[in-house]
Amino acid sequence: MKVVIADGRHEADYLIHLFNSKNNDLLVINEDENTCEYLSLSSGIPVMRGHCTKETDLKEAGAEFADLFIALSEDDYKNYVACKLAKKHLSVKRCIATVKNPKNVGLFKSLGLDSVVCSTYLLGEQVRNISSIENLINTLSLENEKIFIAELRLGNDLDVLGKSLSQIAISDKATVASITREGKVIIPNGQTVLKEADRVILVTTLEHRDEIVKILQRKRS
Repeated sequence: MKVVIADGRHEADYLIHLFNSKNNDLLVINEDENTCEYLSLSSGIPVMRGHCTKETDLKEAGAEFADLFIALSEDDYKNYVACKLAKKHLSVKRCIATVKNPKNVGLFKSLGLDSVVCSTYLLGEQVRNISSIENLINTLSLENEKIFIAELRLGNDLDVLGKSLSQIAISDKATVASITREGKVIIPNGQTVLKEADRVILVTTLEHRDEIVKILQRKRS
């Protein structure tokens, strides 16, 4: 999958590590020189300095015909323009714009953007449903795509403790995007072993959400 990450700093850093795999062609563009250097050093991949609202810069970065374009600027309307440009002139299949103002979620979607993500908006929408899942700290959905990002804290009496992710065998229904352990963030693979007090970022769907959470929260017999 060809993925373009435009602007942002810490959000971009997280998504770069999430998508940086042999299965993805990852392209990163950022207008800030210091951020480009930071992201490149953090991820080990080249980061192009350029403007996500300029067609020439996006073409130079190789953004044409991308499968996914994610705009992470602090400026909501800049993200809107970048996504519209990528969609109309670069034939990008799907664009996601992040916004700070929750009021722009409905506005930008009505103006034709594929997906608009606002952490405040998502939090407000999901808090009403959170009580149905025990031990769930956060559950966020990417709009109507039925994709859920859940953060779970692992207790000391769970069946998954001491097992690797490949042993748990949930990869066909969910992905463990990261694990925070003793203040450090781990980008896991199949050999990563789960430990007590791990904070696990889990990506799954509405259909499999309850099933996956139940597996990870199952008590030892």
